Amino acid sequence: MSDRRILIAYMIVGAANVLGNAAELPALANVTKPLLVPLLLAWLLVSRRGALTPALRWLAVGLVFAWFGDLLLMVDGDLAFMAGIGAFLVMQVCYIVAFTRIPGPGFVRAWKITLVPYVGIWVVVNVLVSAGVGSLRIPVLIYSAVLVTMAVSALDLVLRVPRSPGWRVAWGALFFLVSDGFIALTEFGPLSATPTLSALIMATYISAQLMIVTGLTECENTPLSR
Repeated sequence: MSDRRILIAYMIVGAANVLGNAAELPALANVTKPLLVPLLLAWLLVSRRGALTPALRWLAVGLVFAWFGDLLLMVDGDLAFMAGIGAFLVMQVCYIVAFTRIPGPGFVRAWKITLVPYVGIWVVVNVLVSAGVGSLRIPVLIYSAVLVTMAVSALDLVLRVPRSPGWRVAWGALFFLVSDGFIALTEFGPLSATPTLSALIMATYISAQLMIVTGLTECENTPLSR
């Protein structure tokens, strides 16, 4: 299968998953969710013919842990939930390493004011969930800090990679932050789980992974014009 067809398959499966969540069709949602990350990983390997740069190798490892996280979060129970969040924590760390393996100037380092909205999101979400996290307060603080660091690291790429795919990675990381923020607000905060919210969480997650993976791959394929 060509890389283009794999990407189309990812989009179709992603749309089906969002529909399954929005229309309360759990069979459709549960069948499609485990297929998402393997399709993206397959696209990455096929599009690069297996020749991965150091940054893309870390991205691939991160995708593997994202798949573990997807599977674990489909299982009921606190232990599976914590294991799933742990898998996504490893994914975030892998993505941070992937972004920082690309040398050069940094957008955030040059414009530190861009940190403000990210720090603001971190503070607001943690304040809103503070009453509901209980004994998980420290793990939630750590995970959310790593998540925000991943998003900031993606934004920092913008000056050292081609502009279009660089911004795609940055927006994808921000979508990831939004998706996980909604999960936190549903699990521990003031939001109630609804089909619409579940569909929104998956739509932002699916878009985030697509934008990060395709954007970073294009960054590594396209030389930066100085």
